[in-house]
Amino acid sequence: MFKLVLADGVFDLLHVAHIRHLQQARTFGLLAVGVTRDAFVNKVGRPIFPEDERLEMIRSLACVYRAELVNDSLEALKLFAPAVFCKGSDYKAKGLLPEEYAFCAEHGIEIVHTEPNPQTTTSIIERIRCTS
Repeated sequence: MFKLVLADGVFDLLHVAHIRHLQQARTFGLLAVGVTRDAFVNKVGRPIFPEDERLEMIRSLACVYRAELVNDSLEALKLFAPAVFCKGSDYKAKGLLPEEYAFCAEHGIEIVHTEPNPQTTTSIIERIRCTS
């Protein structure tokens, strides 16, 4: 019997840090992924790729069992009702939102973090802009 594991995010400009994060998340059980809808991406000038294309990219990965569009992490938690919520290492420092912690605690959802990876979509975009 496998546990359902949730990872979520924008996954814009899919890159190796995303792949490593999702592959590590998959080691905890069957991987479901919440892909943030365009209207809820809170980064200036983003997303670069529209939500349907980002969802298609995530669904094409062998490590992903299921992927759906969501507004935010809380909606993804409610939709998938996972046993494990897997976030990137950057969330160890900044943490989840209080309502996400509360939902996980109320439903017995374990919170885990993948190993650090210094590459981010924002840093990649900045490098591209500097070389243009």
